[in-house]
Parts: sequence; structure tokens; C-alpha cells
Amino acid sequence: VTVVQDLLSLQSTSGMAFCLHEARIGQITSASVGNLAISFKRFSGAYTIGSGGSAVTGQKINFGDPAATVTGRANDTTQATGGTSVTLISDVYNVVNGYYWLPAPNDQIIIAPSQALVMSLDTAPGSSQTMSGTIVIEEMF
Repeated sequence: VTVVQDLLSLQSTSGMAFCLHEARIGQITSASVGNLAISFKRFSGAYTIGSGGSAVTGQKINFGDPAATVTGRANDTTQATGGTSVTLISDVYNVVNGYYWLPAPNDQIIIAPSQALVMSLDTAPGSSQTMSGTIVIEEMF
């Protein structure tokens, strides 16, 4: 990661909503202390999901769970645009300590059918970083 980008994004299908249970990111290459702005955004309407990164296949947490219907992407250097974008959470990611968002049940984000959730890195890091991240969701219907 070297630029402002969409770290992780998920798109719901027209028949499926999902709930965000937790999100985490971290990096393993920089020992420099620093804080970078991040945000969670909801996109609806005629939006275009980001590009330049790669598709991500969701993994089941429980053995008997069905395969996910949401579409995932990671490291999109061209960020999502268009439609209606609402910033749900603005926060700061500490480069050394990582970032972990685990809301109380009543504070979980719900993404309706045909919407997208984007976890965006809004400040470019001072140097290249090798990052990893996880988003845990529950498909609702």
C-alpha cells in the first residue's frame, strides 16, 4: 500500500443485505509511528466500485455456512465513485498498533441489498507498507 485507496469493499446483491460485525487492518513492514485517516462508507444508487486491486473470495467461519453471495475486493487504487456515498465512520489507523473495529450489537452497520460498504484509507502512508485485513459479516436474508 502506497496511496489513498479502498482497502476492502463488499457489494451486496439485489436480494441480500449484510451486517458488519468487525473489521481489522494491520501492516508488517513499517516500524515508524504514524496515524492515517480511514473511513467506512456506504454507497447506493448508481455507484461504481473501485478498481486496480483484486477480487477477494469470502471464507466461511462456521463449517455448515453457505457460500457468501456478496462480492469482495481489496486494494483498489481507483476508489469507488458515483451514486450516493455516506461516510458512516471516520477514524484513524495507527500504523504500529493496527486497527480493530468491534461495535456493540446495536452499533453494527447494516448494508441493504444493492449497496456497497467500503473501508477506505484516506491518507497515503509515508512509505510502502505490506498490509492485511479482515472484515467479518453476516448475510441477513
